[in-house]
Amino acid sequence: MKAAIQYQLRCIDLAAHLIEIKLTVTPTSAEPLQFCLPAWIPGSYMIRDFARNIVSIAASDTAGTLPLHKLDKQRWQLQHSGKTVQLTYTVYAFDRSVRAAYIDDEVAILNPACLCFSVLGYEQQPHQLTLVAPSANEAQAWRVATALPRLASTKPLGFGDYQAENYSQLIDSPILLGVFTLTEFEVDKRAHYLVISGNNLTDQARITADLERICLQQRQIFDGLPTDLTEYWFLCWVTDSGFGGLEHCASTLLLCSRYDLPAPQLSAPDTPNTISKDYQTFLSLCSHEYLHTWWVKRLKPADFHPYQLAAEQYSRQLWIYEGFTSYFDDQALFSSGLIDEDAYLKTLETTITRVTRNPSNTVQALTDSSFDAWTKFYKQDENAVNAISSYYAKGALVALALDAALHQQGYSLVQLMQKMWQQYKETGTPDQAVQSILQQWQLFDLSALVTSWTEQAIDIPLADLVPLLGLELSTRPVTKPDDVDGKQETYNGAWLGAQYKASSAGLTLTAVYHGGPAHQAGLMVGDELLAIAGYRVSSDSISELLQRLPQQETLSLLCFRRDRCLERPITLVQAPAQVAQLTVSDTQRFEQWRPCRQRSTH
Repeated sequence: MKAAIQYQLRCIDLAAHLIEIKLTVTPTSAEPLQFCLPAWIPGSYMIRDFARNIVSIAASDTAGTLPLHKLDKQRWQLQHSGKTVQLTYTVYAFDRSVRAAYIDDEVAILNPACLCFSVLGYEQQPHQLTLVAPSANEAQAWRVATALPRLASTKPLGFGDYQAENYSQLIDSPILLGVFTLTEFEVDKRAHYLVISGNNLTDQARITADLERICLQQRQIFDGLPTDLTEYWFLCWVTDSGFGGLEHCASTLLLCSRYDLPAPQLSAPDTPNTISKDYQTFLSLCSHEYLHTWWVKRLKPADFHPYQLAAEQYSRQLWIYEGFTSYFDDQALFSSGLIDEDAYLKTLETTITRVTRNPSNTVQALTDSSFDAWTKFYKQDENAVNAISSYYAKGALVALALDAALHQQGYSLVQLMQKMWQQYKETGTPDQAVQSILQQWQLFDLSALVTSWTEQAIDIPLADLVPLLGLELSTRPVTKPDDVDGKQETYNGAWLGAQYKASSAGLTLTAVYHGGPAHQAGLMVGDELLAIAGYRVSSDSISELLQRLPQQETLSLLCFRRDRCLERPITLVQAPAQVAQLTVSDTQRFEQWRPCRQRSTH
């Protein structure tokens, strides 16, 4: 079928980061045409106002130029005479993230959500995208990587014509242009591709093998791939720095540092404990985005049926879709043998510590964190540790607690997710979907607990629940702001109650915990600490000083607050026991819990 909406996309100036797009449509009625660019992209809950990057825009037909009337920040209206209309516009593309568009002399990252206007009333029609090869010398060896279906006239990985069934599929298909390496593996006889941009000293064979193990592990949760998934693409954009990922129905766009990835001479695939922390984080990101193939791209909150991309679209369920996914992303690495028991328990310890040490843990409920993602979680400031609860991290702790409680009753979180998939895939999940399944299983007390864990800003009783999984949870004193996991010898040092970074004169406070010594002393974010009790502080000396300075005594602290030098009295206290420690206390229960041993649905 010929596409009703046709786009031609060309990177016209790599140095100026400009893309030219020509949209062609033949009106089917006398009504004016309305063109709209999304304000946000699904999976990233913040208004991004993509239309702000439009540099120029004009409309014409065979008779000449047509007047465009701008309705608001992202919509234009066009009166027409029934002839085929062409909308020509230029977009500035220099957003180094997985949510928008970016071009330079090495790569082009194209999210159609920020580039392709929808035409009101035509969204369900086929949409064709023609990718024109850039003329710049630097781009002569570029190829195309995308899950967007290509037409027969276009060679694999080639510039040319691609076609989506509708506008939703078009904007859910990111595109990577550039020099890249490509490897392939299969899951359930369906091709999976790994694309790594640029020329990197990377062991792509190892990454490919590791991704295959992760994908095989994640597909077990739902007993197979989605029936409509014909292929899947990992589009990995490698830079000098950066990190992020965004899920799509048949692909994920990933951003990472080249130093996150293993080099051939550093690879030892048969020894899980040789995986670097950065590479583990990268694999966890891949695992996370791949699980979203089921869990938010197909099964999603009823609030998102359908997506409305012109303004915020609220849901109280992000803790389910991001929290549960966060719970299983690292677990897949452990169950597939990519990391060992010690590394996995450290990832759990880190999550527990980062959630429970922040005052925000008992300030914002998970349902509120989900609902307010647009204005709070995605717009965090220096007070986030006191005010914003992460629906990713604390949602993962709810998943851990729920999984433990379900195991006690002969069920599991995997079975709960399978049941939700079966029951709500077509309609989307209501706010009480988890509780509804628990009540169907006659687990009324657990249903009430889930409600309290998610609708109230309270601690999750993990110490009482993880023994059901064969684990014991304890805590030890924090030794420094980035101390989040692992064993430690006895520490009797003091606690400042703040996060900080090195500065030219001493330490600059980046966060102040409510109720801590720094807060009680009247210190503020941005203060530059110079000395405590007459001793100069620095990133090198602060840890030693905190072990030597007296506690429960009033000491003098000197700091700069902008251009003023202040003296403040501060009373240091014993470092609180805020760092989680997990140990296996029951090997049999622990082995039964591992997700590769999950049982089928009741």
